[in-house]
Amino acid sequence: MNDLVIAILVLAPTVGGLAAWRMHGRAVELVAYAALYITGATGLGMALAALQTGRVTAFGGIVSIDALGAYLLALTVLVAAMALAASPRYIRHELATNALRPHVEGRYYALFLWFVATLIVVPLVDNLGLLWVAIEATTIVSALLVGINRSPEAIEAAWKYLILGTIGVGFALLATLLAYASSVRVLGESSDALNWTRLISIAPQLNPNLLRLSFVFALAGYGTKIGLAPFHTWLPDAHSQAPSPISALLSGVSLIAAFYALVRFHLVTAAGLGSGFSSTLLVAFGLLSIAVALPFLIRQEDIKRLLAYSSVEHMGVLALGLGFGGPLALLGVIAHIGFHAFTKATLFISAGELVQQYGSRRLSAIRGTLTAAPVAGGALGSGIVLIGGLPPSGIFVTEFAIIVGGVTRGYGLAAALAALLLALCFVAMAVHGSRIVWGHSGPVQAQGFDRGMAVRLALPLLAVAVLGLWTPGPLATALESIRAVLAVPGV
Repeated sequence: MNDLVIAILVLAPTVGGLAAWRMHGRAVELVAYAALYITGATGLGMALAALQTGRVTAFGGIVSIDALGAYLLALTVLVAAMALAASPRYIRHELATNALRPHVEGRYYALFLWFVATLIVVPLVDNLGLLWVAIEATTIVSALLVGINRSPEAIEAAWKYLILGTIGVGFALLATLLAYASSVRVLGESSDALNWTRLISIAPQLNPNLLRLSFVFALAGYGTKIGLAPFHTWLPDAHSQAPSPISALLSGVSLIAAFYALVRFHLVTAAGLGSGFSSTLLVAFGLLSIAVALPFLIRQEDIKRLLAYSSVEHMGVLALGLGFGGPLALLGVIAHIGFHAFTKATLFISAGELVQQYGSRRLSAIRGTLTAAPVAGGALGSGIVLIGGLPPSGIFVTEFAIIVGGVTRGYGLAAALAALLLALCFVAMAVHGSRIVWGHSGPVQAQGFDRGMAVRLALPLLAVAVLGLWTPGPLATALESIRAVLAVPGV
């Protein structure tokens, strides 16, 4: 039964994409909605089953979904639903202004569904080699989406993303091979020598020198896909040039998929060598990412690049929390993943609406949005407050948990520096946000109130705010089960 459900989960967006390729208009939208509805319902059902039972397996163990994988699977289908709901309005505007050619519409929805399919595979597979293949597939498909409007800037961003992303996953492939080599003396040339559940169970017996090298290459490789500094240079270009619904998927899910892969390598390395080696590297690169993002947040002139550098900052927060370890910091990391995904996806979608209305991505041109575009402007202003971590935002709770968790684990200096950098990042974002929302709008014609869009943008932000004050019992139980996966055995 599990085999059939997993097959449906992956084949629905894949076949839907094939059907959508040459379609256009309302028909292609219906195909995309139908494919994602099947995927979403199946994915959420499978994620719930994995959280309730602890693990779901299929296809002879090739598919193995634990609580962490279930979490990523659920986030993927939910953020994909947000992005797809925003796509018709975005694409229609681009077609009306001749920014996209008519035949591109079907290709957009096809690539969108294939992007979702590749993202879904990431949390399903137990094998680190197959995980690498899935991450590489996300890079190829999403690069095509980044450059889909064929403007010189978009094509340049797509090539930069593809080249740097491929170099990154090349390092990740070397990390995978080294992980395999470290296990040969224990497992021999076994078919399950790259299964992470197998590796973590025998981690103390793995070759320590090869294990260290494996993690270093994994950090460089998957760190590139995550957007950790100094491997982040592709991210602002790709996220700013991609269609806004795709930017939402890239920042909300794709970065987390790569982080998920790095988590697997960290857990094996920490179980084999102790947490000191990999944790120290994660803390260092986490701090560096936050620090590098700060000046670009302060001196930013492009609204989508502003949000992209915010993603660099928050990926640094996740790396920092993972490096700190301990129950409190890890709970913060888990909740932060979800809060960031929903808030940043909403921010990119609302920013896309504003860019289309104002005809510019320059922050100096986008002013007075609360009057000229009350729905998108209100969502952007609220989202900036939430993503910056101002109470009652759930992101305030998660960042506080990570900082305090770091102090309790002996990383007091790093935690203090992170708190200072995060406060400065919030000030930078808040200054830009206040100008966007309350500045003089100039000659831009005010838009009417779109109730449907208001609901789509408000619900994720409301959830992030409410969950910063109150965590339902079932959700708390699920978060604790996910945290247990991140706990390093024997450390």
